[in-house]
Amino acid sequence: MTRAVRGLLSTTHPEQERQARGRRRVLEFRQPHRYREPHVSNRLPDPFARLEERPLSVPKGEANGATDLIAATFRDAPVPALLVEVGAPEGVVCRAPNRAFCRLVGFGEEEVWGQPLDELIEDASRLVTALEGGSAEERFEGHCRHGRGGRIRVVVEAAPLDLPGQERLAILQLHEMTEAEDAQRALRESENRMQEVVDNVTALIYIKRRDGRYLLINRHFEEMFGVSREDTPNCSDYDFFPPAIAAVYAANDRRVLTTGKPMECEEPWTHGRTWLSLKFPLFDDEGAPYAVGGISTDITDRSRAEAAIRHAKEEAERGNRAKSEFLSRMSHELRTPLNAIIGFGQLLEMEDLPPSANESVERIVTAGRHLLTLINEVLDISRIEAGAQPTAVEPVHACEPLAEALDLITPLARERKVSIVRDFHGGLFEFVLADPHRLKQVLLNVVTNAVKYNRPGGTVRAAFVKSGDDRLRFVIMDTGLGIEPENLEKVFLPFERLGADRTNREGTGLGLALSRGLVEAMGGTIGIERSAPGEGTTFFVELPLTERRDLAATDLLRGSSADVEGLTIGGPVTVAYIEDNLSNLELVERLFERVGNVTLIPAMQGQLGIELAARHRPHLVLLDLHLPDLDGDEVLRRLQGDERTKHIPVIVLSADATSARIDELKEHGAAGYLTKPIDVHEFLAAVRQTLARTA
Repeated sequence: MTRAVRGLLSTTHPEQERQARGRRRVLEFRQPHRYREPHVSNRLPDPFARLEERPLSVPKGEANGATDLIAATFRDAPVPALLVEVGAPEGVVCRAPNRAFCRLVGFGEEEVWGQPLDELIEDASRLVTALEGGSAEERFEGHCRHGRGGRIRVVVEAAPLDLPGQERLAILQLHEMTEAEDAQRALRESENRMQEVVDNVTALIYIKRRDGRYLLINRHFEEMFGVSREDTPNCSDYDFFPPAIAAVYAANDRRVLTTGKPMECEEPWTHGRTWLSLKFPLFDDEGAPYAVGGISTDITDRSRAEAAIRHAKEEAERGNRAKSEFLSRMSHELRTPLNAIIGFGQLLEMEDLPPSANESVERIVTAGRHLLTLINEVLDISRIEAGAQPTAVEPVHACEPLAEALDLITPLARERKVSIVRDFHGGLFEFVLADPHRLKQVLLNVVTNAVKYNRPGGTVRAAFVKSGDDRLRFVIMDTGLGIEPENLEKVFLPFERLGADRTNREGTGLGLALSRGLVEAMGGTIGIERSAPGEGTTFFVELPLTERRDLAATDLLRGSSADVEGLTIGGPVTVAYIEDNLSNLELVERLFERVGNVTLIPAMQGQLGIELAARHRPHLVLLDLHLPDLDGDEVLRRLQGDERTKHIPVIVLSADATSARIDELKEHGAAGYLTKPIDVHEFLAAVRQTLARTA
């Protein structure tokens, strides 16, 4: 054996071998390269002097014949093989390849001899490390370079040769991987991954044939019923469960096979427990169901908890209905005496009474009206909780109910020295689904609280913000006392006033509770965006958006469209309108069409508006402050700084109605400032007066 291996290692003369070692080089790949039969020497040279002789297990006279036989067998073996030397100065070095190896890789024997292994086989560092570490056996998948260019995918199996002497040798067998083998390997890996997933699920997973016998079970099934997956192919449900329960499982399996559709059902188990089972058909190549797959989870504890929750919910609803009915009856009973108190109190106010008596009567009437408000709100809440509060939901222009609520609260705000700022920019052309009466009631309640709980000299700001693509928020911000974080949800509880009942602020503690019920009945939400003690609170009411009603653009103006008839501006004028909202542009264009003699130059960007104004020299510029490329302030500054346009008056049209903002723009050169929504008479009067001043 030793002589045969040594002979294979020395396929050339020792002197030629030494020269070949000095000529070791990186394999050269020639394109194109004509394949030629690798040269294999038939001569067995002298053995290495460094290798010790190992006796062959053949008669002494036949040793040379056995050596020749072993060498020839290696060279002519049908399996590609390569002898490598481990531990050479260059690392693992290729030595003797057999003919099958040369045919596989497309290199001659001389081209392979002496080459480092990792230059012939790509990414072979792990294999080289294993061989140098003395691993008994190693398998490696990689790519081998080919003499005709390119590379082939191979499986390499390496085994060391246990020979005496200093040289460490190993033999490598190569096998080219075909697409079919790749597919089989990928399939095996996929099956192993799937089995790992199935075995680590804490539910029963199984497949049953049409006759009810099991094809597959997972580890959880084995552990629960004490069976082995090797035994289940001969078992059915009747081997694991009582006949009555097994019959239920079998009936559900037949239903899945018959319909060819998956089903989810609750199935009984022993000791009163319950499975939630998802069963589905498995189809063969012809589309016929051949088996049933299933996943069953023990839901006994969950079912019991759900039953307890349902019972508790029913009890709570029954108690809530009883409470609501009681409140409804009581509020009706209280109205009768209250009617007399308020009625006669008002009669007494008409009498000529002493001042002290008048003061007492006023207090009686005020207290009676407060009690009436409380009764009405209690009744509304009871109706909402009983599901008897009617709401007529329809498309509502977002600005209308908020404007009405702010108008109603303005006297109270003036009395308490609270400023009200309207920013309707985000809701000018939006419609929400709501009951208009109930929405105004909710908004009035929120803005009333914002005024009542504000500080003297404070501010209430009303605005709109889009919430996603299909909802709109009414945002009410105040600069009042603020709310502690732990009390944010309490403000929506009935009769909860957060200590305000100890102050002189009027209230019932029912307004926000009632508002939440009304908003939710309209498909919306109400809540608090932010609040901080001493900094104020921001409430919001969010409702779904809907399609706009078929309204003329001028219908969105404050004032009747008929009021516009007969109003004129005077001789033909040119007006540039810098506005990025198409609806706003259309609105002003329609308005100017009614009055006549006006040519409108629209611009949807600030820089474009500046250029158009410089080119056409209009008589007037209308400017919106919220533009996509430049702020309105910057547009105004550039118009004022250009010799061609600095004489053109600018009227700002904006939804920002704060007095500080108005004063700031006028100081920077604005000839006028109008807030949206536009009042027809105010708008036309401002345009006419501005044009008259510059005529």
